[in-house]
Amino acid sequence: MQTTGTVHLYIAQIPEAPEYREVFPKERQTYLDATQDGRVKAQRYIAWTTLLAGLKHSFGLDAEHAKLSKTENGKWSSAVCGISISHCKTAVAAVVSDGSAGVDIEPFEDARYREALLRKIATEEEQRLFGELSAKQRIAVLWTRKEAAFKRDGSNLSTPIEANAASKEIQTIRVSIGDREYAVSTAAKSTKLCVFEVRGEEIAARDDYELICASQPYSVYILRCAGDRLYTGITTDPDRRCSEHSGSKRGAKFTRAFRPEAIVALWETDSRSHALVLEARIKKLTRRQKDALIAENACALFGDTIDAAAYRRMR
Repeated sequence: MQTTGTVHLYIAQIPEAPEYREVFPKERQTYLDATQDGRVKAQRYIAWTTLLAGLKHSFGLDAEHAKLSKTENGKWSSAVCGISISHCKTAVAAVVSDGSAGVDIEPFEDARYREALLRKIATEEEQRLFGELSAKQRIAVLWTRKEAAFKRDGSNLSTPIEANAASKEIQTIRVSIGDREYAVSTAAKSTKLCVFEVRGEEIAARDDYELICASQPYSVYILRCAGDRLYTGITTDPDRRCSEHSGSKRGAKFTRAFRPEAIVALWETDSRSHALVLEARIKKLTRRQKDALIAENACALFGDTIDAAAYRRMR
């Protein structure tokens, strides 16, 4: 199978009682033999055999010819291709690619995922990504994206939080393995992804997964323009949009007539529909009401026509 320009992701469920066989290289077997916890040993063993199955399926390589070795930072590498492995309690993931790659897998929702963990692993900007997901789902996605990037670029990073979760070189999928759903992220220069599931000696292609994209939040803004006039709009990039209003042909007809001076109010929301609703409600306000909204964030002006909790005042 040709892998040029393609990332091949292999996933597998961890059986309750794996049938252990000796693995290559010897250093990996020694590592498995030294693992005292039976559950962890099963995770490490299935992750490795899934990787070996992927190397054979994608490159026609056995473990010896893949020239596998352990790096100084404890990660495994191949002198022939890019590899990475990951495991959680019930499933594993392995990636093989023609360039450096990283992978991570986590349950899509888990009781361990708490708001404090989100703040620990992600920057404020990253925490606003994937707004359509629940808080727990967002943690799973951000965690796997950062770990995948960290594994790929580990020599240049000291902690996963340094990895850019919004990078276009990271792809995240939501996929079912057995009776659970998982977030699986891969980090590689290629953007073409092929997914397979390893089931014992069989390998089956999977195309029933959901690609999760790093959507940006929407902003509703009020511009103060020449002549003390106000203009309201929505965007995913307030600074860029303000620049466009200041002279670009992409600016609005109103701001071409009355040049903008400053953004005087800005709200963020995770939904375009919420942004459109707030924009429409603001445009219906009187000038006095708009001034009150700008000065006091007086969302009570809208009554129950908007969900005030859906918006974050940024300026």
